[in-house]
Amino acid sequence: MRIARRNDVSTGSPMSGLSRLALLVVAMWTSAMALAQPASGEVDGKNGAQRTSYRVINLGPGTIATYPDINAAGQVAFSMVNGGRTMGFFFDGAAIRNIGSLGGGITYANDLNEAGQIAGTSINEQGVENAFVWSTGGGMLDIRAEPGRGRSYGWAINNRGVVTGSFGDSARPFRWSHAGGVEDLGVTPAFQQPAGRVLNDTGLIAGVTTIDDEFTRVFAWTRASGLVDIDTLGSVESSPVAVGAGGEVAGNRLASWDDGGDRPFLWTRVTGMVDLGIGRGTTAWVNAMTPGLHIAGGIGFADGRQRAMSWTRRGGMRELGTLGGRTSVARGVNAKGQIVGFAEDKAGAVRAFVWSAGGGMLDLNRLLRRVPPTLVLEHAMAINDRGEIVASSNAGLVLLRPDQGRKAGPTVGPIVAERTIEVGAPLQASVSFVDGDQVGTRGVDWSWGDGSGGAARRIDERGGVASARASHSFSAPGNYTVTATVVGRDGRRTVVSQEVEVTAP
Repeated sequence: MRIARRNDVSTGSPMSGLSRLALLVVAMWTSAMALAQPASGEVDGKNGAQRTSYRVINLGPGTIATYPDINAAGQVAFSMVNGGRTMGFFFDGAAIRNIGSLGGGITYANDLNEAGQIAGTSINEQGVENAFVWSTGGGMLDIRAEPGRGRSYGWAINNRGVVTGSFGDSARPFRWSHAGGVEDLGVTPAFQQPAGRVLNDTGLIAGVTTIDDEFTRVFAWTRASGLVDIDTLGSVESSPVAVGAGGEVAGNRLASWDDGGDRPFLWTRVTGMVDLGIGRGTTAWVNAMTPGLHIAGGIGFADGRQRAMSWTRRGGMRELGTLGGRTSVARGVNAKGQIVGFAEDKAGAVRAFVWSAGGGMLDLNRLLRRVPPTLVLEHAMAINDRGEIVASSNAGLVLLRPDQGRKAGPTVGPIVAERTIEVGAPLQASVSFVDGDQVGTRGVDWSWGDGSGGAARRIDERGGVASARASHSFSAPGNYTVTATVVGRDGRRTVVSQEVEVTAP
């Protein structure tokens, strides 16, 4: 599965920047191997720690457009590109809904708060990017609806419903709330192209700006202090990643144009900006931080290796190892000290992991309950304090819930089919799934992306794993999205898809 890295978006036009990003390929697109599925509460023989097992919920197929967010209630906000369309979605803990758009059909869900509100950017009917805030009760609200104000981008929302981002052709940073509307944070003549990126519940906003058309630096804003350049280390580039509960800012900086890579920093009002070091590597970076200042990220080495990294005030910087391969990167961290990300195994395959101080780094694929053997988890991207994890897989984006006897519905694996085929040749496709609730399946519907489709005539079941097969011939060259929809007896629909290129003979 491909992922556009949200934290790498340029400080200029965020929407156009997304289209220019190099996509991080974490799918291996190979035949999936059968995976061990330990029982709940299995003991890790290495250190005696109890392993958690997980149920899998399919969230959606396609390419991930922005990194997903999960809140304490297990709600998830995410954006996917499927069939050439970029759409935003919200999982409320039981069902998935498309949050719509402002008229242009493109939506990026960029942040989620504990109340289930989403901040992001959507294209309106005139093809212009506009910041929005979305909620279940209020729908999508255009928060830059005033005429003549140009483009706007919504990047973050706090638990009080306050949004930050940028607006206008000069990308001025703003603060928005239901009560006060849009508030310009103020830009002096020395600052150009700023944007608010992250904020906390007490009102501190951190963002990026360009100074003298040369240096991109991180700023902090409060109502009392206004907009302040907090890069006291004199970096040529710096940007924020997260804000702590006490107003601390963590992010990444480039010390000089001759420097080989990023270095992580932590800023507080007392200490100013402090460089956190690079451990044994040549570069290091922050990907996430808890409100309590537990940082997760990576360390890079001169030979191309990477190592997942954890940093705390008490323990400093710590390498987390790998699953036997050369590379690992930490992507998310929760208040309990659990860290998730991706790592290479001994064979060089990319696998999703969860790490804890007591259990070390574990392959999440070995902790799954009742899943089809073709499903492979590749990259764990977010984790909440309940230990629920959002991950990419070869079947799309999924949610992993610690197995506590809760109903999970069917878990569907990837569509197995050729990715390139000639016109007129039969495409043989199959999909496998496991009914986690053991209530039975109503059927499987196939759609071939060329206007044709139909229900599977036969569903086979063996060892608790069901499968459906289908065949189709395309009459014209092109790129088609093949979709399989597994329908449970309760009406729940789980969708997986695969892109197929049809070539001329």
